[in-house]
Amino acid sequence: MMRLRGHFDRRRLSFLLGNLAACAFLLFAIVLPLNAGFAERDATIAGELTRLARLRAVVAQAARVRAIMADTSAQLHGGELLTGGHENVISADLQTRLKAMTESAGAHARAAAALPLKVSDDIRYIGARIELSGSIQSIRQAVHAIESARPYLFITAATIKGAPTFGGQPPVAEPALQAQLDVFGAIQIDGQHP
Repeated sequence: MMRLRGHFDRRRLSFLLGNLAACAFLLFAIVLPLNAGFAERDATIAGELTRLARLRAVVAQAARVRAIMADTSAQLHGGELLTGGHENVISADLQTRLKAMTESAGAHARAAAALPLKVSDDIRYIGARIELSGSIQSIRQAVHAIESARPYLFITAATIKGAPTFGGQPPVAEPALQAQLDVFGAIQIDGQHP
């Protein structure tokens, strides 16, 4: 009977060890990889949800982007930039425009010359230096006309001094001034986008 009992104990032990091996095999071959796969899938889904949220935020801005594009287009067609077929044409037009503005303000435009092209934040600016003379009021009106003009113009430098008096002339009620103004405006070459 002892022998029989030892045989059953060995059978039970081998059965138990076989079941433990089968459970370990199932655990390491199926359950743990499956669990890791689910965890990886959950991480992928979380990443995709984050990406989806960013894309929804971008889509939510679509109306705003369209409005900005329409505003930019309106500005391009609204005369806020100096336009022309070539930089030299735009520069010559700017000089002519400055002479006309200053003379309509009552100042005398003596000379106008082109200034080198400037680039700032991918925006190109063409400039001109204009020399003018006149009363304080006419110089002030000329500066106001330039800075309030469309297309937008910017006075980046100014030198103003009293006009010389010749030969013992009596002083006038309003002294004359000489001014030198550096004026720039953003440009748009026809057919090119800013």
